[in-house]
Amino acid sequence: MSTVKRLFEDAIRYEESFLAHYIYCLLKEEKITLEDDDSILSEVQPDSAKLVKMVKENHLGFCQVKMFALKARNTPWIFIFAKNLEEAEKLLLRETGQRPLRCREIIPDQVVYVNNRFFNFHDLKKQQSKFPCLVGYHET
Repeated sequence: MSTVKRLFEDAIRYEESFLAHYIYCLLKEEKITLEDDDSILSEVQPDSAKLVKMVKENHLGFCQVKMFALKARNTPWIFIFAKNLEEAEKLLLRETGQRPLRCREIIPDQVVYVNNRFFNFHDLKKQQSKFPCLVGYHET
């Protein structure tokens, strides 16, 4: 049996902002407890206006930085942590003098080979002290 507490802890650990806020909102409304089986989440819903406000205000203080993979002409894929695509594109322009030809957001748990090491971006983000930042390259 998996509990709401365990799911909430995992949501926080893996930075699943919406799920963590969803559970937190239900807890604040006293519709669930941490000891409940997590299956209860399919049976109850939080006040949608409160939930939207919590997520928008980032009530739980999640890091809003995402991972982007950008490809410019004559460059390998470049991995950049940034708050949004515009911020990532500006850093790419500053670093390479080029605008991206392609860009994609990377799933935080995706594992990639960067600079002769395997990384998942969730762990790599914890190692950074400043954002936006370029964290590596990948030849295809």
